[in-house]
Amino acid sequence: MLNVSPFVTTLIAIFAAGFGFGIVLPVTSVVLEQQHVATPVIGLMATVMFIGLALGAPLVGRSIELRGVRFTLASGLALTAVCMLLLGTALSLPLWFFIRFFMGIGFGAIFTSCETLINRLSTDKNRGRNLGLYGLAFSVALMAGPAGLWMLSFGMWVPFTVAGLLCGAVAALVFKSVPFVQEHPPELRFDFAFVKKLRISLVAMVMAGFMEGALIALIPVYALRTGFDPTRVGLLLFGFMFGHGALTPALSTLGDRIGLRSMVMVTYALGIISFSVVLIMPKSMWLMPVLVLGGASVGALYPLGVGLLAQCTEPAELARGNALTTFCYGLGSIAGPFVPAIIMHLVGVPASLFVVAACLYCAVFAWMAAQRRAQTISGR
Repeated sequence: MLNVSPFVTTLIAIFAAGFGFGIVLPVTSVVLEQQHVATPVIGLMATVMFIGLALGAPLVGRSIELRGVRFTLASGLALTAVCMLLLGTALSLPLWFFIRFFMGIGFGAIFTSCETLINRLSTDKNRGRNLGLYGLAFSVALMAGPAGLWMLSFGMWVPFTVAGLLCGAVAALVFKSVPFVQEHPPELRFDFAFVKKLRISLVAMVMAGFMEGALIALIPVYALRTGFDPTRVGLLLFGFMFGHGALTPALSTLGDRIGLRSMVMVTYALGIISFSVVLIMPKSMWLMPVLVLGGASVGALYPLGVGLLAQCTEPAELARGNALTTFCYGLGSIAGPFVPAIIMHLVGVPASLFVVAACLYCAVFAWMAAQRRAQTISGR
């Protein structure tokens, strides 16, 4: 068999996860819509997966500490593969809720394991670049995922089976290519000081999950309600997704040069400018380059947050820290699709984007407070 380095294996693993992620979100929604399932139930079905991702994160972190990153990553891929195959064989609403919850745990195991492995394989000189490639692999796979809608014409089981078999094959590759490393698990306890020193990273992860969930759901609705036809809505969403994936490596690599903390501030500022311009700009296709920049600001937050974690922790703390960042990303992803939608319903269309910009302002203030406190402590 072809020898594959652990870093390349990690990129392949996150690509498989991204492809499965992109398959399951639109395909399950279309299948349930065809079965005349109520829209709130369809939305809840998507949320259940993120609940599984968030609640399973502490268990995943402990698994890495006790059994190693190779076992946990392969197990997450295998669990995701089994859940995909089960989704394609039975259409039972209660069963699908159960499966989607465990699929969220599987995705959480993949994300946490891949990020722990990449942080261990990286140095401060190339961490931003490596995490940018990680984000790019996930984003490209996520954009390829909607091909599952085309596969539906061959049968409901086809897209789920393709994604499941891909995840299963990559699980076997992980066991061959990723070396076993004996972990030295720390004492299992809640440490507020540990959470406190990661606050910039954790806020970035909450914001990444919140804005991804909010904007992917919000941009099509916002564009339709402001007069764009469906074709142009698709182009605007593509612009956002393009910036989210293609520009992430460039911003993450820039973080290696100017510092990851400073780069987080740059992405916040870029997001504030982009989404504020969308609010005041005439509704034309000139919005597309603005959304490309907005997508880049959102896409860069995740790898920057993961990179900051590694700079603030000891090697033995990486698994616990990555589990905590995955939990925070899950929390943001749960809130993202619903909070702006409620604001849009109660106040109006522009208010939803104002909420996104306001959250970014809050994140900037949190960053500035953390920096000021760090300078105060260093000056003592």
